[in-house]
Amino acid sequence: MKTRRIVVPLAAGCLALAACSGGGDDDTAGTGPEAAGWHDEIEGGPLEVGVLSAEGTPGLGILRELADGLQADYEGTDVTLTFANTDARPGIEQRWRSGDPLDVDYGMFDGTNPALTVWADDGALLDLRPYLEQDDPDTGEPWLDRFSPAVLEFMENPSDGGIYGVPSELSLHVLFYNAGLFTELGIEPPRTWDDLLAANTALQAGGVDPIAVTGLFEPYMGMWSDHLWLRTVGYDKARAVLTGGEGHITEDPGFLEGLEMLQQLRDDDAFLTGFEGTDFTAAQAQFFQGDAGMILMGSWLVSEMADVIPADFELGVVAFPTVEGGAGDQGAVMAAPQVISIAAESEHIPLALEWARRLTSVETQTRRAEEIGEVSAVADVPSPPGIPGIDQVIADAESLEPRDYGITQSPAMEVIYPEIARLLFGEQDAQQTLERLDEGLRRVHGN
Repeated sequence: MKTRRIVVPLAAGCLALAACSGGGDDDTAGTGPEAAGWHDEIEGGPLEVGVLSAEGTPGLGILRELADGLQADYEGTDVTLTFANTDARPGIEQRWRSGDPLDVDYGMFDGTNPALTVWADDGALLDLRPYLEQDDPDTGEPWLDRFSPAVLEFMENPSDGGIYGVPSELSLHVLFYNAGLFTELGIEPPRTWDDLLAANTALQAGGVDPIAVTGLFEPYMGMWSDHLWLRTVGYDKARAVLTGGEGHITEDPGFLEGLEMLQQLRDDDAFLTGFEGTDFTAAQAQFFQGDAGMILMGSWLVSEMADVIPADFELGVVAFPTVEGGAGDQGAVMAAPQVISIAAESEHIPLALEWARRLTSVETQTRRAEEIGEVSAVADVPSPPGIPGIDQVIADAESLEPRDYGITQSPAMEVIYPEIARLLFGEQDAQQTLERLDEGLRRVHGN
């Protein structure tokens, strides 16, 4: 067995998908070996694989075992696991631009984000569709069929229909609630906005703050406006206005409606007492300590807070509540798959494909769900033990929409979430927030 080089720092955060100017010099997407029978062409060799898990984490341990298996099965294989998360991204993307890409990497493609389709458009990424359409040697069914149809839009390039990434995991934005407390107080899980308001009242009557939120990280406060606008405006319209610079935020009444609903939560003291000065780790811990009944957060919450969750804590999860009469998308769920792509210039494309196939197998995905709490985009993989029912949220979703409308990758970031924070802090009301958002977005987008 060959020895692997592992280039991984000691800490990791959430993946930052940085916008980029392109990669590769070709005008057409990269092509690889013949798709038919690609699995029979696998030969050992060096393979550099980007990973999101930091040194010492269980997630990295599973990937090391995957590398060991590949090395044992294909003589001469030498897998390098290179940390490809957070602060490492700029340097890795510079490697792509300079013609020295990783064989397999994260953050290079997202079919819903124009800033992350340019790598495919410029020929830097391998079109995976021909290989995904071949029968999997383990199942006898097309490899592509193992993925939930809801994630296809993240995998597919709208400009040419090619597939330039496969998801190794999926993050959903959902409403978590303290199921034990809800049962004790006779509260129904909040599936509609009226349900949420009723839950707020019942929780306060029981001496519990309704909603945990941090006041020290603006995008987490912005999750509330993001989801309200999803229901009152709709994803496509909201993204066009907020990050596309198409039209103005004052032209659709759904934007003000969402802000007014958010103001109602603030005015009703629905948020965690002292949230203004509470960081996100403390806010999450207070939810699990029973100080708040609900929290709107990504599905990474459970694995991130595993060390502080009481053994007897009963967790519930539902999609963000629907808004009766809302003009937006009532069945949509905001999500972000972590997508891996393969360099078109890789000298060992069949080996890279085999890494991707094994990583997205039901067996590996089930291990990741059971051992590290990751939500899978692969069908037939159960919910992580700590997040019962999240598989049903995925199954019931009419669509999965990219989280945050691309705000965090747009100049609009400097405008939108600071204004939402001012609204939650009581510094302005919904109408004033709308006016300030309009002024800032006109400045940013030049319209």
